[in-house]
Parts: sequence; structure tokens; C-alpha cells
Amino acid sequence: MRICKFSAFILLVIALLSPGISASGFENSQIGIKAGGMSGAFRAIADDWTAAYYNPAGYAYIYDNQLGGNLALVHYRNELTPNYEWPGSSGWTQPGVFNGSTIYNFHEILSNPSGGFVVRMPVWGETVFGFSVYQPYDYNVTWKLYENIDAYNNLITMPGDQYRNNLDVVAFQLTAGREFMEEKLALGLGLQVLRVDLLYNDIIFRDNPFWDNLPTQYQTMFTSKITEWSNNDGYGFGFGLRAGALWKVNEKVNLALTASLPFDVTVSGNSSLEFYMPNVPLLSSDSLPIANPGQPANLFLTGAKVIDSADFDVEVDLPPAIGVGMAYTVNDKFRIGIDAEYTFWSGYDGLFFEFSGHQGIPTSADSSEIAKTFLTSNISSPVDWKDAFKFMFGAKYDLSGVMTLVGGTSFDQSPCRDSDQLTPQFVDTGDKFGLTGGLIFHIQQWDLGLATSYVRYPDLTVDKLVDLDGDGNMDSFGGVYKADTYETTLSFNYRF
Repeated sequence: MRICKFSAFILLVIALLSPGISASGFENSQIGIKAGGMSGAFRAIADDWTAAYYNPAGYAYIYDNQLGGNLALVHYRNELTPNYEWPGSSGWTQPGVFNGSTIYNFHEILSNPSGGFVVRMPVWGETVFGFSVYQPYDYNVTWKLYENIDAYNNLITMPGDQYRNNLDVVAFQLTAGREFMEEKLALGLGLQVLRVDLLYNDIIFRDNPFWDNLPTQYQTMFTSKITEWSNNDGYGFGFGLRAGALWKVNEKVNLALTASLPFDVTVSGNSSLEFYMPNVPLLSSDSLPIANPGQPANLFLTGAKVIDSADFDVEVDLPPAIGVGMAYTVNDKFRIGIDAEYTFWSGYDGLFFEFSGHQGIPTSADSSEIAKTFLTSNISSPVDWKDAFKFMFGAKYDLSGVMTLVGGTSFDQSPCRDSDQLTPQFVDTGDKFGLTGGLIFHIQQWDLGLATSYVRYPDLTVDKLVDLDGDGNMDSFGGVYKADTYETTLSFNYRF
């Protein structure tokens, strides 16, 4: 009973830390030292608590109780040289975007803790149960790529975290696994409660609704667009399933089949919609009706900063996936694994924010349907992703009774195969290769591990802007993208 209480306490701490610390697409496939060190080629091995993620059927073959955890330290090293140029014959660049300058994402060492325990219980033929907390999906990147230039607005500066995507999906999973066919076959099922935390910032350059009403001499690139910055912070809960089968073909070969089915999660929260208006001082000296401060159009031309607070709802479409794996025991010391996974990223359409409860709209704009519609419009970040394969190969070698070596490599197909869709919030520049390696030390009942991984992305040039959903706002961001990801993981596993 004391062990169960201690285990529950450890997992509660991890559960509280994960959301607050706030692969392809945004999948996280580096959970656990042994599995992560083998580049995820672990489905047909699945012999520690991380089987909850890789293959729940593996729980059936865990013959001792276990308590484990790991801390992954992730560093996204992304680089962008913007080239934000409007389509059409004019081809002028967006003033204020740092075009031609090499910009790096905000450098942070991101912490992703996870943990779980496994208990063999005399229930239904000694079914093995476990509870775990981990992040099956995770992404975090922040950029500053724009500043108002004096010719647009010399009165107001922009915030630093302009383009940001901090998406955390934490799974609280209860897992059960059992043997069948005289211990030749095992089946497992994991029931999940998913918590999704989303912090999403974006800049949109929107058409000025009163531009056509301006005298010709004021119809310039500086008055044609309105800069909108949105800050959206919220969370939501949902459910998911993970299932697996593990077949021991003979003493050397294991085969595995897995499936995951996360259900869509509605995230709700608060938004701050900030509009940075162009500043045209000459209008105040003109005898034009539009220059009257009581006119709604005046708000869009005198350098004002309008802040509209609102509530939002957005649906996060988490993708299902299926996977197969094989493990081969070469000898008593050496074992290899080969895995393949197919993720249905085509079901993820992006983020479509729906706003309600607007507060802070100026009186002059509230009296104008054109101005009010502009300031209260929903925003979207659509994508048109494709389903993607991932192939993994890994090996482990028991160097001695106190040390095990693990290593592996992976090929991950990008779901974003139309380069013109890329945005700073999701830097997935193409098919990528990963390398991993690590050490596990065995000290009595303890397994202590250290692993590191490197993922190399190809360079990618986005040479045009596209409007995917036809709302008049550009959904891509032009420029030259480069990316690398580094990850170091520390872990422990206690057998009792």
C-alpha cells in the first residue's frame, strides 16, 4: 500500500509539471531511454513501463513490478531568413518583416517529464495493470520576425513572442495487458484522458476595410494592410485509446501490431486580439470627412492600438496511427528492432479559432458594421497535410551485467509536403533522419539511463504566399527555413 501511495505521489508531481512546463507534425516519439535510444523501434520489445505508449500488450510479459520515469530536455534549433513578398505583378515585400535577415527561434531548453508504474495483480489470470503520464504530442517554438516601421506606425512597438506555438498533449493512461495461447500471444489496451494545452500567437496582415475610401495619394502599401496580433491561451480535455498485440513467434522473433485513436479535443480559453493601425498624420490636417475622429475609418488611420479581449474555442484534431514491429534476438546479449508507423495526418486541418464575448471594441467601431466585423472576425491557421510513414531501426547490446548500450536511426516522412504551406509555428521542412544512442546502468534493482538524439531536417525555401481557406489572409510565410532538433533524456526504472 505504501508503494502504491508513493507511486501515485510521483505521478501526480509529473502530471502537474507536464502542462506547466508548458517527429512528424507534432508527435513525440522519444519516450523512455531504452525505446528512445533505439529510435522508437520498440513495439515488439516493450518490456518496461513505456510499453503504455509503444505497445500496451508488452505489459503482459513484465513479470516484476516497476516504477519508472524520465526527463527529456529538448532544444529546437530553427533558422528562418524571411522573404515575405505579396503575390501579383507588383511583388512588393511586407514592410516591417525582417526580410533578408537570418533569424533564430527563441532558444529554450524544453523539459518534458513522464513516468509510470506497472503492477502484476491476481485479477483475471494475473492481468498486468499500469498507470502512466506522458506526452504523446508536443511542440514549442517562438519567433520575432516583424516590427512596425516608422512609415507605418512610429508610435507603438510589437510584442516579442509574435509567432508562437506551444502545444502540449498529456496522456493520463490506465493500461492492462494479458497473455493468451500459453504465453505466445499478448493483448493490451490503454484508456486515456488527454489534456491539451495550447498557447498560439500569430500575426496576420489584413486588408484595410476603409482603404478604398482614401484619397489616391494615401492609397499606399503602408495603409493597405492592418497588422493584427493574436494571443490565444487555453486548454481542454478529451479521451483516447491505445491498443496492441505482441506475438512470440519463437525464441528469437517477436511480432507486434499497434493502433492509437485519440479523439478530437475542444480547447477553450482567452484571446487578446491586438490591432496596430497605420499612422497617417497628414489626415488630421485635411478637411476630409474620414479625418473626423468620430468616423470609424479614422480609427484605422491614426496609429491607434486596439485591444479586443475575447473567449475562444478551437478543435485540435489529433491523428490516429497504426504501427507494426519486429524484434530479433541475435544472441543473449544482442537484440534488434524494426518498426514502421503510418500516421493519418490528413485528418489534421489546422486551427480554426471561433471567438465570442468580445470586449474592448471602441465606440466608433462598434457603431460601424464594417469596422465591427473586421475587429471581431474569427481567425484560422489551416494546413493541408498528408498521411505520413515513419521507419525505425534500433538495437540494444548488453555490454556487461551493469551496462547496456542502445542506438538507432529513423526516417520520418513529413506530412507537410507542399512547401508553400510552411509557417513559423510548425517548422517541418521535409523528410528527416534521426540518430540516437544511449547507456543504461544496472545497479541492483535500479536501471539508470542517459540517451541523446539528433534529428536533421532538409533546408526548404518557401517562395510564395498562399491563402488556403480563401478568407483573404495569407496562411504561409515566405523565406528560407533550416532546422535541427537535439534531445537528451535522463531516466530511472525501479523493479520491485
